[in-house]
Amino acid sequence: MVELEFDPDKLNLTKQDLLDFCDRMVIEWKKNKRANFRYILALEIMKAQIKITPEGVLKMIWGKIIEWFYELNFENALHDPTDAGLKFIKKIREGKKDD
Repeated sequence: MVELEFDPDKLNLTKQDLLDFCDRMVIEWKKNKRANFRYILALEIMKAQIKITPEGVLKMIWGKIIEWFYELNFENALHDPTDAGLKFIKKIREGKKDD
């Protein structure tokens, strides 16, 4: 029997998947080249870096980016003054820091 395991912090995408994702972003931004020129340029540079970086290094770096994104997203949500549930969670977290 094969045991399936899911690790949300592990990058399962390939180098080509990352490049395809970047291409889709560039296509979207090219709809307004003037306003998005800086983003297009930066992403083309990122694509070049992805192409020359070994797959194992990419998996480690992008895995960390994904991990940090979830953490940053959670911290951002905690700072939302309109969400009562998150205010409660924030109070609990701050209370634990005081201990």
